Amino acid sequence: MSYDHSFVVAKFAPKKSASWTSYYGVRAAALLSTRPFLALRMPLVHIGLQEPSDPPCYVLFLVSGRKPEGLNDNSYFALGPASDQESKILHVRPGPLLCPDGRTLYVHTFPKLFEDELVPEPVPVAAEFSHHLDNSDFLTFCRSVLEQPGRIQANTNARYSGGEDSVPVDWDSWSGQSPREGLNERFGYVFEYLRAETFDFSSLESPSIYEELLLYKQLTAEYSWSGVTEAVSWACRIRKFPCAPQRTLAPPFTFTGKIPTVSSDLMAAAFLLNSMKIPFDGDPVPAADEEPEIEWDDGPDSSFPFPRHKAATPPSHIKVVAFDLLDTIFDRNTPIVDALRLLAPSLDKRRLLEVFVECEGLRHRDHPHVPHIRGTLGDVCARLGVDCSNSMLGDALHAILRPGLHAEAEEAVKMLSDRGYTLLALPLPDADSFSSSLPPLPCGITLPAEPLWTNTSGSRWFTQTPHIVFSELLERAREKHPDVDGSQILVVTSGPYRVAEPANAAGFPVALIRRPGSLEPQVDVGTYDPTLVATGLRDLCAQLEPTRGPIQPTPPVKRPFPRMRPFRVCDLYQATRVLGSGSFGNIYGAFHVLTGEEVALKVEMPTGKPDETCVLPYEAQVYRLLRGHTGIPFLRWSGMDGGAHVLILDKLGVNLQQLRRLCRGTLSLRSVCALALQMLDRIEFAHSRGVVIRDIKPENFAMGVGARAGAVHLFDLGLAKLFVDPRTGQHIPPREGRVGLGTPRYASYNVHFGREQSRRDDLEALGNVLLFLLHGRLPWQGIYAPSIEAKLLRIGEMKAGAPFRELLARSPPEFTRYFEHVRGLGFEDKPGYTLLVRIFRERMEREGWAEDGGCFDWVGGAVSPNLKGTLVPDEYKWGRRVHVGGLGHSR
Repeated sequence: MSYDHSFVVAKFAPKKSASWTSYYGVRAAALLSTRPFLALRMPLVHIGLQEPSDPPCYVLFLVSGRKPEGLNDNSYFALGPASDQESKILHVRPGPLLCPDGRTLYVHTFPKLFEDELVPEPVPVAAEFSHHLDNSDFLTFCRSVLEQPGRIQANTNARYSGGEDSVPVDWDSWSGQSPREGLNERFGYVFEYLRAETFDFSSLESPSIYEELLLYKQLTAEYSWSGVTEAVSWACRIRKFPCAPQRTLAPPFTFTGKIPTVSSDLMAAAFLLNSMKIPFDGDPVPAADEEPEIEWDDGPDSSFPFPRHKAATPPSHIKVVAFDLLDTIFDRNTPIVDALRLLAPSLDKRRLLEVFVECEGLRHRDHPHVPHIRGTLGDVCARLGVDCSNSMLGDALHAILRPGLHAEAEEAVKMLSDRGYTLLALPLPDADSFSSSLPPLPCGITLPAEPLWTNTSGSRWFTQTPHIVFSELLERAREKHPDVDGSQILVVTSGPYRVAEPANAAGFPVALIRRPGSLEPQVDVGTYDPTLVATGLRDLCAQLEPTRGPIQPTPPVKRPFPRMRPFRVCDLYQATRVLGSGSFGNIYGAFHVLTGEEVALKVEMPTGKPDETCVLPYEAQVYRLLRGHTGIPFLRWSGMDGGAHVLILDKLGVNLQQLRRLCRGTLSLRSVCALALQMLDRIEFAHSRGVVIRDIKPENFAMGVGARAGAVHLFDLGLAKLFVDPRTGQHIPPREGRVGLGTPRYASYNVHFGREQSRRDDLEALGNVLLFLLHGRLPWQGIYAPSIEAKLLRIGEMKAGAPFRELLARSPPEFTRYFEHVRGLGFEDKPGYTLLVRIFRERMEREGWAEDGGCFDWVGGAVSPNLKGTLVPDEYKWGRRVHVGGLGHSR
């Protein structure tokens, strides 16, 4: 007969098995070593677990010299010969037996080890033994496996109602998210197969495969959750370049009265926010008379431009060299830096250029027909938080409008002219501002007759060169060389987005000048490959040396495969990846195409319904009212673009939920206290501007990046609300019967009983968040109830009853003092922020944690060996004794 099974020597391959997790999961798994084991391998189709038309998939059953412990007789078969006590025996043909010393071997039918059908691994002939099961015993074995449960059933007694009553079968938890928060886990594992004659039969008594798989499952659980790559990457940068945590916790915005008053410079923002319709105010939703008709294909779509990659244009014999004058011939960046150092002398060159270029581009977008440079300087001052007099602005403006030549420009131009190249210049953008202050061009470069770009009056230096310019460039070149084509005209630029991308798209070879320390040429927009890359004009002349023969193009850039199709917002920001999504839209990671600075984009597409209230315009106004604090992301721009509402914000690091997962699910009291001081500071600041957050949760607090990596930032303010009327200065009235807003896990118990939220509820929610970070779980998580409304009510009862008191009893005493104060507040009472800060600060001082500002767990052992540390690969070691029954696997 044709046997469809075999005895093989296999070895678990953790690196290949973990390929679905993340980069760090694969790297951690690569450090693990495994031991060979003996197994019975057969296709699923012959057991009855797979359709014959499906691609073949295999399952392995461990063969061991030890009978499985703690399981019933249905979990194994004995391979003959066997003792008289064995009732289930499989006969192996032909002899001699598998085991050289004649010991009884056992086939473990539970758990099954499924191979990963997505990563098929061929079995070499040398890995198979010549033995097979007897035909009748083979059918008996398959029948027994098919009738056996696939895994150990969950204990129904573990279903918890949050009270004394039992959980009926039809109740649910409506948790919404898997506790593992993982990716799409594969069902099977990847195995390597070894030569049969090399197998050490002494290892049959204690095979380690079950222990290895349990540790592998632990590794995948910790390295597959959403955000693991961002969290580990961020933590690795922090551990390599540690930054000082925030130390200043005495904010100057502390208000003494019961009700905050908005200063005059913020009054307009407060009035506008107060006049806007609150997207979600807690009003009960009226019952609809009939279900609305849903037309899935008629929804609006955005019209963002989607750039595409185009390979570099190969050059032929170059006859014409066309210069983009900005930052190749004329040095515009140095005057900008010199001017801004008059206003903000403490910032470095790169940061000054980033701020100026971004402010200039956004100002031109919002005010295209207004002289922009002076207004840009005002925006820069507001962005950097510096006060400048009119005379200082005038001096800075004068410096910016007088760019000089690069030191190498005249020498390089003369050299190229002497070699016989025709030298042309692209039209100078913004010539109306610079025409009277530009130095003379080096002799040999010809300017176009028309100083401004054709049909683009008002174009600025940061906008993309229109396609028509390159058509005119070709016509100008043919005046000198009638038979020239685009591949013979080399466009020299330092602007990847401004000039190189459209020139490449028009079929012109591009030489990118990438001077050391320059900003714009370092940005890879990913849409083209430059033909040549030079460090300066001298280097370009050397590459164009006639004695060197034909031009050698620069090798194409190797880029990773994009996870999403990139698109551009405001023509200046290129979105490259999805950071998150929700009911209010999507959040994207993006970069500025001129500076490379990373930002976050929030995009909300209107549905077009007449009564629709979009969230992002409202949220943008909240950010404007809360501007000026280091813990609130800066709103760079907001408005309509491509038919969608857009917010452009500072990029932040990982949020506290991701950091909790990174630190083994809980944070130390040291980190919780340090976080509490900063989070209280952010909430007090919002309250001082008359705003309650109404959605306090770990996901809405994130650490910064770079120099701000030690600062906690509060963001996602779409549910925030003014609790003070800026016109009258009156507190909003208490109301009952409200719909709960925010996240039920952390919301105050008042929210569960339909009460209006105020400052006290923000602080109670913060206390719940801190307890969650400390313990990793709250008592009301995952409880079962007959409906969502019943579950929310039960959670509220637990927060007001014994489960919450028990939680405080096993928590540090600081939390009892915290909640005694917060829950003792009336609806309109001003919280004692100083008291709450003192509770955690005194604990830090008593423990000696305040000396370094409170080092966080994710910094690892850089400061103290007693810290928890983060997920690091060397923590995974083999050798733990694991009960076989804990590895059930369903198919």
